[in-house]
Amino acid sequence: MANVLFKQARLALGLPQRQVANQVREVVEEATGRESSFDADYVSRMERGLITWPHEHYRQALCLVLRVETAAELGLVAKQIHHDHLDEVSDSNRRDVLAVALAAILPPARPVSRLRRADVTAIAERTSALEHSDRVSGGRAVRDFALRELQTAIGLTAASTTPAVRTALLGAITRLANLTAWSSFDAGLYDEARPLFQLGLTAGREHGDPGLLCHLATNAARQEIHLRRPGQALLLAERVDERLPAAAQAMLAAVTAQAHALTGDEQQATRHLLAAERTYERVTDLTAGPAWTQTITAAKVGSDTGFALYLLFTTTGHHNPQVVADLRRAAEARTTQARARAMATARLATVLYRQGDRSEADHHATQAAALAATVGSARLTSVLADMRRAAGPPTAR
Repeated sequence: MANVLFKQARLALGLPQRQVANQVREVVEEATGRESSFDADYVSRMERGLITWPHEHYRQALCLVLRVETAAELGLVAKQIHHDHLDEVSDSNRRDVLAVALAAILPPARPVSRLRRADVTAIAERTSALEHSDRVSGGRAVRDFALRELQTAIGLTAASTTPAVRTALLGAITRLANLTAWSSFDAGLYDEARPLFQLGLTAGREHGDPGLLCHLATNAARQEIHLRRPGQALLLAERVDERLPAAAQAMLAAVTAQAHALTGDEQQATRHLLAAERTYERVTDLTAGPAWTQTITAAKVGSDTGFALYLLFTTTGHHNPQVVADLRRAAEARTTQARARAMATARLATVLYRQGDRSEADHHATQAAALAATVGSARLTSVLADMRRAAGPPTAR
């Protein structure tokens, strides 16, 4: 099978095969001190899928030349993995191993001319597996897989089917676009994420589920907040239909509070924080709502409100004692979501450092770093950087 990801990465930089080969050869020869035989024919064979796992020196050089972090982003996978040697691989190769393991649990989608409900169900099952992996391992581990699934799902719109199945397919495309955009954002690919969010919003409007639209809009708003563009975040939040489950309304209010906090509008931020807390009090059973709302736990809402208070504190300098309580609740939540816990724990440590409580801050900083070791997330890296800046240089401690 042709390696589309590799070819796309090369063409995105406007590099012909021969130029890629020349640059890789230079990197390898400089690193090893030995002459390399890497040439344009080798590149061609990789793009045709004849070579799927080149030598480690070649993989490292290709990542450098094509400006990616892992070989998996270039569609390069090992045909056989010896698990008894896992301890010997580098961090980047360990992420590749995880990516290959993920691929093994996702059965390939088959092309269809007649779309049936079972085909859409299969897409939903693969999407659920990817969403779980994103929450546990971060966007870098799943982004490329999600993109392939999205491309497959969009291709199915040409198949003949019933109106009900087509509506279900639109919902699947909306959900996949959200996951692909979110994992792109989490991986630090902001320019790639934005049009994917827009694609999801377009499909979601046609699908007609206000809950899915809320999920997309709030995730897109989170990226704008991360990039410190509160105006864009508020525009996205304002487009959400208010006919939502209580958990979704609480999440929307918390994200809106974050955007207002970035502007320094303490009154509006506080109003939406209060709305988030009061609305979530009406939630009695998450399992009774749509599947996507089941991740909006009390800890998640607490993390969102705590982050809003944190942003308000960093913007205005006005401290609210509730920020520590909210972040501590999120950090101590019993969940398998290492990324969410790591981010909440790191933000808690940051606040404690700025309050001067170094003993407890050091404890949470150590926990955050340990949790982060298993996650590939640019967002988390940014949060950890804020934490380290708040801690100050080691010599001052």
